[in-house]
Amino acid sequence: MDDLAAERVLRAVECIPPGSAAAYGDIGKAVGTSARFAARVMSTYGGGVAWWRVPNARGALPPDLLAEALPRWRAEGTPLTGTGGADLRVDMRAARMDPDELARTAKAAAAGLDELAGRNDLDDLEPLR
Repeated sequence: MDDLAAERVLRAVECIPPGSAAAYGDIGKAVGTSARFAARVMSTYGGGVAWWRVPNARGALPPDLLAEALPRWRAEGTPLTGTGGADLRVDMRAARMDPDELARTAKAAAAGLDELAGRNDLDDLEPLR
């Protein structure tokens, strides 16, 4: 796994404000990688960041994470949908962070990484289509 790309994903997640959410695809586009890569980074290294703010595109997390995510969502005032249990999820229409704002803040958060790596290639990243 590309450590620099993984760190970009984690820093993008740190840019999501409390009460908001961004899907894996939003994170991937913000840092110039895929939704699948963002999901893999989160499953491997995401325990130290606000992982509960990164559901899938439908607003769902894996069922085994719901019990831990629910009190965090409630504390942050995250808009939710569903009746509870397995169908409980983030209301992505209400909670989704603006993708352009996520891209801007993620780029700023990763700027120091490029200096450490001796390159500044964030401007060259093309969003995935």
